[in-house]
Amino acid sequence: MKVLGLAIGQSFKFENFKKSFKLTWLYVGIAIVVFLLFVLLAGFLRPRSFFYYFLQNVGIFLAFSIVMAAYAGVYRISTFPEGALKVTRQSIWLTARKFHYLLGFALILVAVFILVVLLEIGITSISYIPYAGPAIITLLTIPLFFVNFVCLLLGICLFVIAPPLVGESQTLAEVFSELKMLLKSKWINLVIYMIISLALLLLSMQIIYYLIRYTAGITKAAQWQLQYAYPEMIHRLGMSSMLTDVLSHVLPRAQTVSPANYSIGFVKVLKHIVGFGYLVVFSFVAAFPLAAYFSISSQYFKNIWRDVKMESRETESAC
Repeated sequence: MKVLGLAIGQSFKFENFKKSFKLTWLYVGIAIVVFLLFVLLAGFLRPRSFFYYFLQNVGIFLAFSIVMAAYAGVYRISTFPEGALKVTRQSIWLTARKFHYLLGFALILVAVFILVVLLEIGITSISYIPYAGPAIITLLTIPLFFVNFVCLLLGICLFVIAPPLVGESQTLAEVFSELKMLLKSKWINLVIYMIISLALLLLSMQIIYYLIRYTAGITKAAQWQLQYAYPEMIHRLGMSSMLTDVLSHVLPRAQTVSPANYSIGFVKVLKHIVGFGYLVVFSFVAAFPLAAYFSISSQYFKNIWRDVKMESRETESAC
């Protein structure tokens, strides 16, 4: 494991990371736009209706698949030789050609989740049986917990393993062949890597989340005259702190940009500009830890596959 970590560190080049970051930022931006588009479409429907939630979930599903495509694209970047030209463009093109594979993996996961939910609904109907029903459901608590835990673990495995698989393979049959070979010989390595790497990724995202909240709160306090031009989401995102209190008392008061002082159309234009600016910033900030995670994971899987194929060739030659 130490040797593998050293190999990953030595192969982690700043030039490749810049390409990975640009590709990740592009895909994260597309994912956010797609999600917001479906949220906007859901806004035209009756709130809390079936199709209202359905459109929102479709947006989440597509955004998740696009982020996985970014991961697959970063893996493709790691496979190019150093100094190759048009790496980012070729990676985007190769990933787009295999995007339906990622959609297929995500659809399979959604189908498994729906099947498990329907199965659990059927099992919980046993509780309608007088006396015996509640007792049976109580005894099934731990088995149901493990089923749900396995489903969540499957979703995490899909996010970690599927994009490099798609980036490495040329056909769908080769994807499943590589997956079988990988799980057969390196499953414990994958479990340990997923636990450690995802914990670090979530920790970094959590830190960035609170930094964004504090920064948004300070910026909003400094621009108090634009408070009516801030989108509702940014109002909720901003976090109060000592600096926001200081700014609110120190800054001189002037005329606020509000419908009472300016036209409603002008205030709406400012609100769209503020919202778009924060959208660009959020996508940029979120892309950085994701690009780092995708780059490190790509190098890890590249080394893992090299070892697996070497072991496979040695086994074949021994036979």
